[in-house]
Amino acid sequence: MYHCHTDYSLLDSCTKPQEYVDLAVRDGMKALSFSEHGRIRNWTEKWAACKKAGIKYIHSVEIYLTESLENKVRDNYHTVLMAKNYTGLLELNRLVTISNNEDHFFYNNRISFEEFLNISDNIISTSACLASPLNKLPDSHPLYMELAKKYDFLEIQAHNHPDQIAFNQRLLKLSRKLNKPLIAGTDTHSSSKYKAECRSVLLSSKHKSYDDEDSFDLTYKTYDELMEMFRTQNAIPYEEYMQAIDNTNLLYDLTEEIELDTSTKYPILYGSREADAEKFVETVEDKFEDKVNRGIIPPEQVPAFRSAIDEEMRVFKKLDMCGFMLSESELISWCKENNIAIGTARGSVGGSRVAYVTDIIDLNPETWHTVFSRFCNEDRVEAGDIDTDVIESDRPAIFKYITDRFGKEKTARVASYGTIQAKGVIDDVGRHLSITWKKEHPNEPDEKCPWSLKRIANIKNEFDTDPEKTKTKYPELFYYFDGLLDTKISQSIHPAGMVISPITLDDNYGTFNKDGDICLMLDMDEAHRCGLVKYDMLVLKTVQVIRDTCRYLNKPYPKTHEIDWNDEMVWDDMLNGSAALFQFESKFAYDSFRKFKPRNIFDMSLVTACIRPSGASYRGDLLARKPHKNPSDIIDNLLKENLGYLIYQEDTIKFLQEICGLSGSEADTIRRAIGHKDKNKLNESLPRILNGYCEKSTKPKEEAEKEIEN
Repeated sequence: MYHCHTDYSLLDSCTKPQEYVDLAVRDGMKALSFSEHGRIRNWTEKWAACKKAGIKYIHSVEIYLTESLENKVRDNYHTVLMAKNYTGLLELNRLVTISNNEDHFFYNNRISFEEFLNISDNIISTSACLASPLNKLPDSHPLYMELAKKYDFLEIQAHNHPDQIAFNQRLLKLSRKLNKPLIAGTDTHSSSKYKAECRSVLLSSKHKSYDDEDSFDLTYKTYDELMEMFRTQNAIPYEEYMQAIDNTNLLYDLTEEIELDTSTKYPILYGSREADAEKFVETVEDKFEDKVNRGIIPPEQVPAFRSAIDEEMRVFKKLDMCGFMLSESELISWCKENNIAIGTARGSVGGSRVAYVTDIIDLNPETWHTVFSRFCNEDRVEAGDIDTDVIESDRPAIFKYITDRFGKEKTARVASYGTIQAKGVIDDVGRHLSITWKKEHPNEPDEKCPWSLKRIANIKNEFDTDPEKTKTKYPELFYYFDGLLDTKISQSIHPAGMVISPITLDDNYGTFNKDGDICLMLDMDEAHRCGLVKYDMLVLKTVQVIRDTCRYLNKPYPKTHEIDWNDEMVWDDMLNGSAALFQFESKFAYDSFRKFKPRNIFDMSLVTACIRPSGASYRGDLLARKPHKNPSDIIDNLLKENLGYLIYQEDTIKFLQEICGLSGSEADTIRRAIGHKDKNKLNESLPRILNGYCEKSTKPKEEAEKEIEN
């Protein structure tokens, strides 16, 4: 099947890509061609779904054409483009990218007739629907025949409408005149009659409509159903439409399988991975020496740092991460040189000594006992991920630096897709029902409408209280609920995410221009699927509070090694009010803080952990400072700073490394298996954990095994 639309053709479908894939598999189809309106939104999701199902993915788009870019006329003719091969995919993506440029865009992204006529043979084109230039333009147009000759296929459709019948007959004449094959398209917008109804509701609620919409059956069709539609339409001879249906199989023969490289794509800064590694080693050594000489890293920590740096650098080189770490170092260093305040550290990167040495973070892992393997280990297949806390007003300058430093062709923001959530569905269906009711009761006052704004607001309140009861109470409204829920309706830019790539983005994935920002056609999940590395600049108000306070005091933004973390007066003052205490703003959090009376950062971290939902089982005892006794003195000693409680993921890693003798990589793999509740992985690892623990224990093996099992 080709020329079909999913909900990525925003506001024109409620069907997910997977629904078409499932139908294609059910009906024995060999390939699918998704042709969204104008843009190749999240096309890699469709590629992956087809690949998993064992059917061919044909890379496509229903692009808009304009006669002239100079004269801003809203002609926007439709044409379907399909990539024959990977070279064609790159060309198609580039065309879609160009169509979004400011000089091309007018209501929709477009390419000119001239650009269409110059498309290579690596792209297959069809004349699309009634919005085709072959239907909208007169035969006498100077470019009409040239356009007709350019199309590889002339697309007939089976809709039983006078305009479609006339167009099919016109195309048949062209086909015979030019010796161009016809091809049967369905312009499918819905996977089922129900999803078609949901689409109609969506269009109605958004006050969108198409001429004679009800005359076009845009639902998925099997071979027999399509054949029957053409028979009923009776526009062209039987043998012609049967050949057109059969010609859809030619697309399978004419197109190659698309193999997408999903390996991790860390950026390359200095021409090659080898050059990046060399530069990174130099940067680490220079910055380490500087921090040691200035006393930022105290002498007693130097041996531990040296050993950790050697191990981390071994892992970074093995995973080709040197360019990534170097880019983060250059980025954060630039921010600090330009007086842009940056958060201390967020997430697992806080365990990297190299990250601290190279100024990516301002948290000393030796001082705060954080673990590297949670951030990175040699067996981890996911791309490295570093989130940075920034001030919202500084983000544009940071994004501009990234683009300028690493190149416009290899950097882009990341797309974000808005979906209809539960209350939005109630609003949309309610609006549709209200519009319908008013059409049926033109003389009735609005207050009598059973789907008035006030009534819908009440229904949403009822839904908050008891969703299932509300669904049963209002079946007419909730009939459409499941079909509209999570439907994509908008495309925007992720506020925090940016990609830096070693390969060009406009052709490999497609980009679009949004208010001057270049953005990927892919969202965060799909960028991750492709192995692209994202850089998240997350807004944290606390950073701004600290920066503004320092400015009022005419002091520089503080560095952690300059702060006296054991100042008793500060800890006393924290008990007098929650102002500027990050994560203790709520009454519950601050009451817990005051009950525990922290006297250092480690105490504060314990409270932060226990007030989370996962801390409910031990929260009361911990806040009362009641020590927890474990089955083993070894474990008690490991958790002594936590009053004996297993609280942090780092504790799991330390237990597996320090007591059970596992490597950092193995320990982190097990940690993630615990988080994912992967019983198979845990059972596979259990013998090594038991053996390692028993070797460490001073007790007999049977007794030691009972300890750890408890």
